Amino acid sequence: MTKTILPKIEASVIGFLFLSFAAYSQTCEVDKESLKGTYTGDCKKNKAHGKGKAIGVDTYEGEFKNGIPDGNGTYTWSNKNVFEGKYVKGLREGKGTMTIKREGAQDSVIEGFWKKDAYIGKNENPWIVHSKTGSVREVQVEYNSDPLNRIKIVVTNTTGGAQTSSGATMPRYTVDNVQVLKGHYERLTSLESHLKSTETTLIEVIFPMRVKLNIASEEVELEFFESGSYIVNISINK
Repeated sequence: MTKTILPKIEASVIGFLFLSFAAYSQTCEVDKESLKGTYTGDCKKNKAHGKGKAIGVDTYEGEFKNGIPDGNGTYTWSNKNVFEGKYVKGLREGKGTMTIKREGAQDSVIEGFWKKDAYIGKNENPWIVHSKTGSVREVQVEYNSDPLNRIKIVVTNTTGGAQTSSGATMPRYTVDNVQVLKGHYERLTSLESHLKSTETTLIEVIFPMRVKLNIASEEVELEFFESGSYIVNISINK
């Protein structure tokens, strides 16, 4: 009688097979209702986590975190509208492109920025600081969407108004010249405060407005996209 001898299976091989089976059989859930159906991709603690694709009523392919879209991806609605961009906790956030399907007409494409799933415009902020020279420490801008259409520029320098050892008063820096690169304003007013700052206000501004401000030997270039009121605070280390 012939005895058959079966080969020994190494423990490491058994472990690999067990882990492979466990990974294959792992359920990977997507928490967004419109995406529940089938999911293929990375998982963590039984949740879609990493790169993957979920198909439900809608479809999403991209990055997931804890079961919901989080990161860069492409979301396609059941009506074929498509968003390509960034998601944070399941909501559109940051720069992206929305393509809206129109029956019998060319698709409508919206590019720009989203915040908490709402479109906020072509620019992340209603202004941008294009450039500033060396001694300009900081440029801060405040915006209010009122009908006044003005830009107030407050210039502050560290030595303005201070007295020297000889008793002379150090000059306060002010806007010496406004170069209009885009847009228009009707008039300008200036005010020197008792502190280390001066104010220059552009009144009846037509937006969008792009200006280059000359302040002594310094220069700041800004652009304003939306109508309203702005306060520009410029700090100079001199």
